[in-house]
Amino acid sequence: MIEQIIISAVFTLLFSGAAIAQLTPEQQAAKDRGIALYKQSDWYDSQPLLKTAAEAGDRQAQYYLGEAIRLSNWHTTAEAKKWYEAAAEQGDLYSMLRLSNKYDLCKYMGTCNEKSGTEWRKLALKVGRERAEKGDTEAMTVLYIARQGLGWLEKAADAGDSYAQNLLAKVYRDGGGWFLIPGNRKKAVERWFKASAEGGNPDAMFSYVDFLYENNGTKKEMAYWLKKSAEGGYITGVSNYALRLAHLPDDVGYSLDLVTAYGLTYLLSKLEGGGTAAEDGQRNLPKIAEKMNELEIQEGIAFAKEWEKTHPPLSYFDPIFGY
Repeated sequence: MIEQIIISAVFTLLFSGAAIAQLTPEQQAAKDRGIALYKQSDWYDSQPLLKTAAEAGDRQAQYYLGEAIRLSNWHTTAEAKKWYEAAAEQGDLYSMLRLSNKYDLCKYMGTCNEKSGTEWRKLALKVGRERAEKGDTEAMTVLYIARQGLGWLEKAADAGDSYAQNLLAKVYRDGGGWFLIPGNRKKAVERWFKASAEGGNPDAMFSYVDFLYENNGTKKEMAYWLKKSAEGGYITGVSNYALRLAHLPDDVGYSLDLVTAYGLTYLLSKLEGGGTAAEDGQRNLPKIAEKMNELEIQEGIAFAKEWEKTHPPLSYFDPIFGY
């Protein structure tokens, strides 16, 4: 009975237009830094920063705080559930999906139950469809994630959503979807990676480079998109761009630029989040440094500091509704 009252209240909030949190400059800075750390898989240090904005009512910060807590504990704790609910009550569809997960370890930890999960799923699908029918591409993507059909993701991609385009290209690449003529699958993968890359998605830029490499693309095009991926902050793009600037190997035609290569690799070596970026950076630094003198190495470190000021934070660009 209590759960039904809660869900009813959520409906009221969603359709009465929940207020958007207005953050102070300090709260916004904390949110931005918290999300940046989260996207570097630093699920611990991101939490206090995200909490600053989440407590001020920011829906996005609430979702990512719930994610950071869940991932760092390997299940949805009571604290994570609190923040998912706060975001869901403001209409966040991804939070509704998290709350509807029947298979999370929280089921065995006493912090969630099947009945509330069923109600949250019904709400996510109801609100998602209403928004999707009005052209909301995020809602279309959520409906795909909620297993309502690949057609929703295709609609989001057709509508120009670069996130959906990148996801659709990966679905097709990995065998999803159905194509009468086999060659059409490859054409669709290329089409959507390129569209997403042109839409500004650094992850898609790198995936497009990989596609071009596997399908005899030109060095000029590969060099262009690899650089763009690095400039967009995609960690894998930065690593590969740096190695090719150092001619380790020289397979896309860049001029040798050891200072930039060292600087970017140095940045990666200092990451404190998850993943292997820091380890890879530390392993690659000596390979680049052996071609340099001490002055060039210092110039590389100075370059790294300037790059950090003028480019987006490094990111793995993991899916919004990921692990």
